[in-house]
Amino acid sequence: MLKEIKELVRDPRILVGVILVPLLIFPLMGGLSSIAMESAQKELASIRVALVDEDHSQYSSLVKDVLSRMPNVILVDVEGANWMDNALAQDARAIIRIPDGFGENLSKGLRGNVELYVVVKSLSMSESGVQGALSGALSYISRALSTVIIGAYAPGLNATNVLNPLIVESRTVFKGEVVDAPPERFVSSAIAQSFTMPIMMLIIMVLASQTAVTSIAIEKEEKTLETLLTLPVKRVTVLWGKLVGSTIVAALAVLAYVAGFSYYMAVFLPVQQVSPSGASLSVPVEGYLVLATSLFLSLISLLALSLLIGAYAQDVRSAQSLFGLIFIPILIPAFLLMYADVSALPLGLQILLYVIPFSHPMIAAKAVFVGDYLTPLLGILYNVAFTVLVLSIATKFFSSEKVVTARIALRRGAEAT
Repeated sequence: MLKEIKELVRDPRILVGVILVPLLIFPLMGGLSSIAMESAQKELASIRVALVDEDHSQYSSLVKDVLSRMPNVILVDVEGANWMDNALAQDARAIIRIPDGFGENLSKGLRGNVELYVVVKSLSMSESGVQGALSGALSYISRALSTVIIGAYAPGLNATNVLNPLIVESRTVFKGEVVDAPPERFVSSAIAQSFTMPIMMLIIMVLASQTAVTSIAIEKEEKTLETLLTLPVKRVTVLWGKLVGSTIVAALAVLAYVAGFSYYMAVFLPVQQVSPSGASLSVPVEGYLVLATSLFLSLISLLALSLLIGAYAQDVRSAQSLFGLIFIPILIPAFLLMYADVSALPLGLQILLYVIPFSHPMIAAKAVFVGDYLTPLLGILYNVAFTVLVLSIATKFFSSEKVVTARIALRRGAEAT
């Protein structure tokens, strides 16, 4: 096991590509994205808005007054037939035009027309931000106008109560208990965790299997596997040394990915923490034990299967090509479970997910979250049977001379066995 760990960590293809690169590339991506977002926010901190008031009524004056008091709006007045050219000459990012008859329509109980022009100068995030900021400003203006109209024509009514007649107190029911938290916050936090779990399982399994496939392929390519098998140790010991060593190195790679990816995702998806009363989004200790057991069994069977496939590779390039045989049954459940629960899928896809042994840790991650332990336990029993089968095949394979003589060389246009 120690030999396996040393060789894997010393290999620059694994050390740099699997461990060091994630620690550098994800924080770099997150930092660059953060700089871009901060630049867009600075552009939206002061938006030059040109107001074309062709109505000159008390209601259009109210629109001008509200806009002038907004902290991120620099208001400029534009008049005349060439109001568009005048606005562009003053470097306006947006133009609001109030046509004649605006106030008269509102006085008659009709709706007033307002024209909004957004000047697009580049294809950046700030352009959509201008639209969003001014749409919010116009919504606020619309409410202010409604308050004035209600106060003028129905002075006995409270304008706030008329515009918002409902008081909604939202709560969530989770695990049969009432949670004192709005459903949108609770669900968004749950979805974030539910979305992250399959991704992390995917990363763990892909890195572990790729490490194992590469490990034995390097041994065969450098002709050190024959020397290793001549040592006075059982070949089963060699097998388990590679399994445990690959698992430890894969765990280091996973920690690197988690650290880098967590920083990257924090830039885009800052998850609101929910502290509900009466129920919790956290997983209890027994849930983590069930999840760890399911993941451990899947990893052992996956690594044994990876070593078997890697043993048939003639070199590292062939091993990377054969890795696709393992990657597909890992990717399918991860992709499906990121967006839907197992019970919500068609029956055929449900059967497929339950048959694929590597999908059970992902299913368990979502099941223990809602307090369902029967499904993960059944998955563990299935994984035990699959793991015993794969390990027995791997043991027989490593005990024979096929571990040295097996060859599948993938070449351009053909396969040589």
